[in-house]
Amino acid sequence: MDEKFKTEIQKLMNYQKADIELRKLTAVIERDDALVSMNKQKKLFNDAKQIIADCEDQAAALISQYEELQRYVDNNTAALDELENSQAETEAELSELVRKLESIRSKIQSADKKIRDIDDRSKNICHARVDAIKSGKAAQAKFNEAREKHSGLIDSKSDQIKKLRSELEGLRAGLDEKLFGEYKKLVEDNKFPPVVPASGDDKKGLFNCGGCGLSLPQQGNAFLKDRGWCYCDNCHRIIVHLK
Repeated sequence: MDEKFKTEIQKLMNYQKADIELRKLTAVIERDDALVSMNKQKKLFNDAKQIIADCEDQAAALISQYEELQRYVDNNTAALDELENSQAETEAELSELVRKLESIRSKIQSADKKIRDIDDRSKNICHARVDAIKSGKAAQAKFNEAREKHSGLIDSKSDQIKKLRSELEGLRAGLDEKLFGEYKKLVEDNKFPPVVPASGDDKKGLFNCGGCGLSLPQQGNAFLKDRGWCYCDNCHRIIVHLK
């Protein structure tokens, strides 16, 4: 391998090593059970908040229905009182009066049934709202507890993360731009780590990609032998064999 290129590859591998360590720390934080709990409790809290809002909308609608029914009952009650005090002079008038009375009584009974239904629904809405308030408060308390744990984890890893970021920044300044551009492209394509060692048999000169495990073709083996690096035809990682 060309010594200059070998030096550049070594620099890139040093950068990758620090990058891997930083990614491991980041993964620990992102996969923290406390963070999972935070997200779960946040959803439960928002669900409870939505239930409360829905209950309030339903309650407002029921109040409006109740007030409308109450006016309807009051109007029909007044009409019923008026009819009950009416005097029928003929049999036909009496029959019509009875019909009107029965009709109004039926309307009042129907309205009364609707009012009782509103009362039952309002009780259910109140119970749902109370339950949602309780579950929302419980979710909020658990969220705060999980957030405290997660914050503790972040604090415990903070110095290591700062150190690695600083190290990466320092290493980045000395990297070959073209090599680093290929490194970044492989990372963006979810090929991590981008630079991998060759695995295989030195004596036979037959190697595999240290990333995807694919056996290298004759040309790839020749490149590793002659210049110490090649690209994997399958995953496109940079394969190195530093001797």
